[in-house]
Amino acid sequence: MLQDLANLLERFLTDYGYLAIFVLMFVEEAGLPLPLPNEVALMYVGYLAYQGRLDANLAGLVATLGATCGSALLYLIARRGGRPLIHRFGRLIHVTEERLNQAERVVAKWGPISIPIARLTPGLRIATTIVAGVLNVSYKVVLVSVIGVSLVWSYFWVHLGRALGDRWQEGAQTFERAGRWSVLAIVVIVAIVLLVRWLLKRRDTRHAATAVAETVDSDPPPSAGDRQAREEREQGRESVASGDHH
Repeated sequence: MLQDLANLLERFLTDYGYLAIFVLMFVEEAGLPLPLPNEVALMYVGYLAYQGRLDANLAGLVATLGATCGSALLYLIARRGGRPLIHRFGRLIHVTEERLNQAERVVAKWGPISIPIARLTPGLRIATTIVAGVLNVSYKVVLVSVIGVSLVWSYFWVHLGRALGDRWQEGAQTFERAGRWSVLAIVVIVAIVLLVRWLLKRRDTRHAATAVAETVDSDPPPSAGDRQAREEREQGRESVASGDHH
């Protein structure tokens, strides 16, 4: 039955494209588990981009938008309902007491910086949003964390699926066998590499701009003789022009 639902979700993505991406990311971030893992769905989106049906960059942005809206809804529900609501309905969204306590310990120990870290931890993404709502963590912190993590996560899987092309299913099976901790390590490493490349490129651009500015500043000003010669040339051109008119 789960395989049938997974096939149905793939068909939903194929038929409705960006709308389907937004809905799936929204639903999952709102706490409703899906039979198709998040990363597999995004790899399939990348495969659709490989076929030319979707734009990979736009798909990553839409996925991030859906995740942001879904987490906002879950955050508001957790903030209003508090822990009693989570105790009553948590099992329906696969948020156990153990996961909730673990996420709460991380947030309590590390403060705001723990939100993006916990969201990258397998099994704690949804629980972290709930804990942030229960503990009244500033939504600005949650929002920045969701957007940052979702951008990295979405772009990684979409572009990986696009790069694998017709072999995307083999890639998905390989990552499932490797386990989510291995996947997380790969995503973090890729994100660090891209960040370092961006910082190096920015530094090189800044150095180039500084070198150009120093070159301009080091050019000597024209001497009195150069200015006099230029004025004589201009006067000569004006005399020739006057002669032509006469």
